[in-house]
Amino acid sequence: MDEERNEDLNPRSNDIEERVKQMLDLSVPDTSETAKADVLKPAGKTIKVQAISTPAGQPTDPLSAPELPTAKTTPKNKTASKKVIMPTSHDQPDAAKEPGKKVKEADAPSPIKKITINDSSETPADIAEKLDEAIAGLDSINTEPMTPSTEPQADITSDPETDKETPSLPATDEESEIPVQDPPVVADPETDKAVEAIVAEESDKLLEMEDIVRDTDEPIKPEKPPRRRQGLALKSWLSKPLFRRGLLLLIGLGLLAACLAPASRYFLLNTVGVRSSSSLTVLDDSTQQPLKNVQVKIGDVQASTDVDGKVKLTKIPLGKTQISIEKRAFAPIHKAIVLGWGSNPLGDFKLTPTGTQYSFNVTDFLSGKPVSKVEATSNDASAVSDEKGDIRLTIDRPDADTLNVSLKGGDYRDEQLSLNPDDKAPHPIKLVPARKQLFISKRSGKYDIYSIYIDGKDEKVVLAGSGKERDDMVLVQHPSANIAAYVSTRGNQTNSDGYLLTNLILINTEDNSTTNIGASERMQIVSWSSDYLIYVQITAGASANSPKRYKLMSYNYKDQSSKELASSNFFNDVVYAGGAIYYAPSGANQTGQASFYKINPDGSGGQVVLNKEVWNVFRTAYDHFALSVQQQWYDYHVASGSQPTKLGSAPSDQTTRVYIDSPDGKRSAWIDNRDGKGVLLIYDIAAKSDTTLHSQSGLIYPVQWLNDKVLVYRVKSPTETADYAISTDGGEPVKIRDVTNTRGIDRWYYY
Repeated sequence: MDEERNEDLNPRSNDIEERVKQMLDLSVPDTSETAKADVLKPAGKTIKVQAISTPAGQPTDPLSAPELPTAKTTPKNKTASKKVIMPTSHDQPDAAKEPGKKVKEADAPSPIKKITINDSSETPADIAEKLDEAIAGLDSINTEPMTPSTEPQADITSDPETDKETPSLPATDEESEIPVQDPPVVADPETDKAVEAIVAEESDKLLEMEDIVRDTDEPIKPEKPPRRRQGLALKSWLSKPLFRRGLLLLIGLGLLAACLAPASRYFLLNTVGVRSSSSLTVLDDSTQQPLKNVQVKIGDVQASTDVDGKVKLTKIPLGKTQISIEKRAFAPIHKAIVLGWGSNPLGDFKLTPTGTQYSFNVTDFLSGKPVSKVEATSNDASAVSDEKGDIRLTIDRPDADTLNVSLKGGDYRDEQLSLNPDDKAPHPIKLVPARKQLFISKRSGKYDIYSIYIDGKDEKVVLAGSGKERDDMVLVQHPSANIAAYVSTRGNQTNSDGYLLTNLILINTEDNSTTNIGASERMQIVSWSSDYLIYVQITAGASANSPKRYKLMSYNYKDQSSKELASSNFFNDVVYAGGAIYYAPSGANQTGQASFYKINPDGSGGQVVLNKEVWNVFRTAYDHFALSVQQQWYDYHVASGSQPTKLGSAPSDQTTRVYIDSPDGKRSAWIDNRDGKGVLLIYDIAAKSDTTLHSQSGLIYPVQWLNDKVLVYRVKSPTETADYAISTDGGEPVKIRDVTNTRGIDRWYYY
């Protein structure tokens, strides 16, 4: 609230307020020259209001009032009316103050206005209204000169007791004391409060308007009174249940009409910003196969189909619109559709080819089975093979004498074809895996590393031999990435005793770059595990009795970081299974109890599997170990991770299996010897069953997955040492190349 102001913003209002209070307060007697004692009538109270004329030539101030004298004591048993004089000026002619003196017409007093107040029927608000009317009417009082009277005029009121007329006492030069008895009814506190409230409210408004004037230069607009009658009428109608039901019924009928009329419904939804979406699939009508890069337009929204012929369009206005589907060498589709609120799936649209068609049939190189979803493209034309491997590519007009076609699909190598545009006969295409096989060959006199596709194409030297390699080389490819780990003595490094050190090198087969991880007296690769290469190295220069002579390591080929997982004077056995590494350190030169441990490739999850020194670990099944502890044997279930259970006797077959998991982790390959032949088996991890894939004399490790279906194995026989490729989908194995026999992931070997 604003701070109290020291200045008087409306001095005239203060005079009026004081006069009004005195008018209602009968304890203050009238001392004007015309004041007379009045007799109070039983029917009410009379307040006389007189307007005083201002002499000619003097200014008139209707809001000014003379200073009121101090009230005199009123004799008992006397009643009197109170006359209030509202002068038009503070300056009065001297003749008006002298009784009996003849007064000029210009100096004649103004007539007196009476206000009668009925206590029995009028409220304080009514009294205040009468006072306001009397005050407002001062300006309209006829102030023309009146005929003066030489005799005092008496104001007569009715005396309720005597019912006689009592003349008013004349005033003298000195203020006469007029005995007045205040009727208790006139001095009403409620009346005083009502008047004070009106005056206070008007004063507050004046102050508020003055504040606004001071704070802004904008003109003040009078506040419009609220339209209470309309609001009260509406509220009265809404309070009636019948009216409310009718209003709700009308609103409901309006909404129902909008919903039933599609045009109105769509117009309203589009206006508020609601949009829909739509999806469809475009097919070649001649092959029923999806078409890629088809331009689809609905209204002003457009998009292209993907390799599956599918397209989804969003932010489309609702209602009736036009759809257009166009692709070169095909007849377009134009039609009207109606889109509602939601996803609006439109189903399949089939385009009729109008150009020249070329046919292809794609099959797997190893299994001979058809390959679906292989895409053939030529410029902006495209087509996809069906379940039979058939592709029908529609071309508008060949631009040259040679038609160039590209075929791409899944894990297969991209094929590039150059055809005669007039050659419309079916073209059979055999697809081979996209990954190349690595092998080592000494055909040049050195141990060189080569890469080659399984159909013998694109053979290249990846890493030329240095001439320092021993024949105990190890080459292990990553299950899915184009990375290989290579262990050899090609670095020609020796220790202090002149012993040739072994280098561990990573080869990137995409750009043939190499990374030297380290050199040691011995490096043995355990396995690949996702981004990690697991291996064991002997610390160069360490003494034979050092407790940390052997180190179990992991190397992340992506961030090129190494981590030591464990160390020992010697490891009795190390096995990778189920994504974890199991190792059995030797008890020699150890300060504590040697145990059988498990750890993850990143160094987490280390735990003790068996608190005994394990001498050998035989993997008897995909998820079982046979643990040799001196003269005792334990069985350990890898999948459950439960505590190993003691066996009554040694297992009948004390050989270990080396499982090589497929990239998708669903199957695992391993080799067994049966009837003098090597047998390649596939273990289904979910079904927990083995399937014989191929049996061949001389079939040995290493075994390598090129993708989820193609395996490469080695054959070492008196007649050849070569790598073969085979598919899990069937078909005969295909020889890739003669190679130099090297090791891969094999069982842990001992000193």
